Amino acid sequence: MEIRRIEGILLQQAIEQSKPSQAQKAGEEFRIKVLSSVPDVFLELSSGGSSTIKAEVSSSEGNLLTLLLKDGFELKAENRSSLRFFPGDILELKIEEGIPLTFRITGLYRKGYEGNILNLVLEGEEKFYISINPEKFMEDLDNSGIFYERKLVELLLGKLKPEELIKDKKAQLVQSMLVYAEELSSLLNMEYEQSVDGIKKLLEALKLKVEEFNRVSSSLKTLLFENLDHEEYIKLAKFFESMGEVNLLKAMETKDTLNFLRSFWNLTERGVLSEYREVFEKLKDSEEPVVRDFFRLVIESSEKDARNVYKSFQEYIERGRSLLEFYNSKGERMESFLSRLEFIEHLQWLLAKQGGAFYIPIYYQGGKGGLMFKSGQEYSAVFRLDYGDSFIAGLLKMPRSKGLLDVILFTNTESIAEKIRSRKELLQRMLLEEKIKLRSFSISVSTKEGAADTIRSNYGEGFFLLV
Repeated sequence: MEIRRIEGILLQQAIEQSKPSQAQKAGEEFRIKVLSSVPDVFLELSSGGSSTIKAEVSSSEGNLLTLLLKDGFELKAENRSSLRFFPGDILELKIEEGIPLTFRITGLYRKGYEGNILNLVLEGEEKFYISINPEKFMEDLDNSGIFYERKLVELLLGKLKPEELIKDKKAQLVQSMLVYAEELSSLLNMEYEQSVDGIKKLLEALKLKVEEFNRVSSSLKTLLFENLDHEEYIKLAKFFESMGEVNLLKAMETKDTLNFLRSFWNLTERGVLSEYREVFEKLKDSEEPVVRDFFRLVIESSEKDARNVYKSFQEYIERGRSLLEFYNSKGERMESFLSRLEFIEHLQWLLAKQGGAFYIPIYYQGGKGGLMFKSGQEYSAVFRLDYGDSFIAGLLKMPRSKGLLDVILFTNTESIAEKIRSRKELLQRMLLEEKIKLRSFSISVSTKEGAADTIRSNYGEGFFLLV
């Protein structure tokens, strides 16, 4: 299971990396045939010169495109290129001479598929957060659990020591879960797959067993009058004595459960305390075979037959108490571990789906929120941290080939904004030590919604130039 996930991630990355070269080979001519008229103003702007037209893809069905030009003008076109376009893509187009009218695609701007992750970063509320220490940021990130499978392979290849693997949060959770799972497997006498799904099934089986045991235990306490206080119990005993129920009284005194239940059932058949018949019937129809068999024999068969099954029923009660004790002492902890494992695997799923982008919910210097990294034609990071009623959010972008950094920050608190502005020169000096130049820097006071909208509009890889 773990290895398959690694293979899937590597395969997806290989596919994504190969797409540009495949597109370049398969589509030597990036052209779109126009199927509707184009306003003269756009023709004059583009033809005979170096100017281009920008158009947004509003719909794409097969090779048919609907493009939205400036001022809301809609254009129908046929995609003759090898590229596949999606709604929201921005095309840079240049008009070519000839009939029919044709556009040559000179650039494609596609916002990353990280829209859902951006929403998580800018708006999300998580059940768990990964604590990040600024003094060992990369170490905390590496041990967050997201890269556990990679480390597992390195361990198998001898590139990683076991003591290094166990620092990983997912490794710690898996180790703790397996200890509990082994104990529970033995109690249930049930084999399980050593995976999150396997342990989840084990825990579900425990819950079902405990729920049924609680129902059986509650019904049994009702039949044995264990829910009665002392005065009520004495009153009931005197009632049985007045009816001459010697065997029933003797069974009550000696705690002979089997004989007591048989005598009590016979009493209800005569119409005495008949309200208890329903409890007997429920136990006779229990989901647990040993309980069902025992009470059917109590009701329908001889004492000898019932006694043969009674030992199994007693063993069921003892086992049920052990399961209940395990559930009360360790079940909640197992559920918490499982929730955390599922949370980490969800983050891993996002990483596998998005390729070069990954997201983690973080707790950082008293603030909690989200952080996303993206590696493409440029490096980018988006973050949001909430501090009570205040927040800080931002977008950082840096081209791969140039040591230039753009920083856009937002907060809803003027005092925080002023403090950040006062640290700009310090930031510049720190970046220059790493041979990075601060190309642009801004800090604005805004609402969360306004900050999110601005970050979304500025987020993207930029144009993928085709010519």
